[in-house]
Amino acid sequence: MQSTDSPIFKSVAVVMFFIVNLFALYLLFRGHNMPGGGFIAGVATSVAVILLSFGMGLEAAQKILRSDPIRIATWGFLIATLSGVLPMFFGLPYLTTFNYKAYELPVIGDFYIGTPLSFDIGVYMVVVGVITKVIFVIAESTSQEHRLVRIAESGYCARSEEPIEEDPLRKSEEVPIHPDK
Repeated sequence: MQSTDSPIFKSVAVVMFFIVNLFALYLLFRGHNMPGGGFIAGVATSVAVILLSFGMGLEAAQKILRSDPIRIATWGFLIATLSGVLPMFFGLPYLTTFNYKAYELPVIGDFYIGTPLSFDIGVYMVVVGVITKVIFVIAESTSQEHRLVRIAESGYCARSEEPIEEDPLRKSEEVPIHPDK
């Protein structure tokens, strides 16, 4: 995905990236008591990263994440699972909540630190990781660079599978259409 040549769109994309992420943090922190939470905050952050990739290019958006999106999703899954399993160590049912009222914020309201917040953070990380990975893979596969074929062959496909796309850089063996002629 190439960046646009419009300096106005680039500037708007960067500003909107920060505004949407501030809104995503608002949704994340108020989510376990009111509408919002990790899922919708993750979707908002993913949209912000996609908007940034439209304005600045795919490489810039990948640099913003600083890690492979699947790694972010994996850590999020571990955090969410641990926040649900943690009460079981104390003889309580799965996903029993532990809360501590930290303080009251003027816009958000009562701010609790506990297992619901850690669960929401884990879900947030899973959603951001999965959505951005899907978008990055689609963007790379539709570009003319064909990097996806080499990556997919090495990491995402079994050795017996054939790639869907043709790599123009790969030397293909010429197979005659009519071998008996």
